[in-house]
Amino acid sequence: MKKVLTVAAVSGGLLLSAPAAFAATPAGHAGNPKAYLRVMPTAARPGAKVQIRLGCEASSTSDLASPVLKVGALRRVGPQNDPAKAPAAAASATVQAAAPGVYKVSFSCGGAELTTKFTVLGERRQVAKVPSGAPQTGGGPADHGSLAAAGAMGVLALGGGGLVLARRSWRR
Repeated sequence: MKKVLTVAAVSGGLLLSAPAAFAATPAGHAGNPKAYLRVMPTAARPGAKVQIRLGCEASSTSDLASPVLKVGALRRVGPQNDPAKAPAAAASATVQAAAPGVYKVSFSCGGAELTTKFTVLGERRQVAKVPSGAPQTGGGPADHGSLAAAGAMGVLALGGGGLVLARRSWRR
């Protein structure tokens, strides 16, 4: 049940954040109408891997910049000969340790500055409240004193003695 709720929450978050990922980059830039920048997923915890996709048809570009993402080398992806699309590149990035919050990811394509947002999530805790001291298991012997224990042993002794006598008379 816990796994189902976790998957539902993550799926819902991704569905709600997907339009924001594609809308984060303006549709048209002066001189570069086909430029784009996307970070997928748009939110992750420190240590997680994310994918960055960008497109730019300008000859002058600058490196990706982000205070919380350690970006690997850009590599060309997809068909590079389609005039309807900007040449595409992709990179893997690792989320660095940072305070939870929203951070800017930027890339310069010609004269246009492309920016998008990336959210660093807080550390996941295993339990909401960490227990302290010995485990409180409850139950245990009720505090009725030694009188109740003596009574219980007497009942067991009588029952056992009665069983022995009944078996002896049955064998005869």
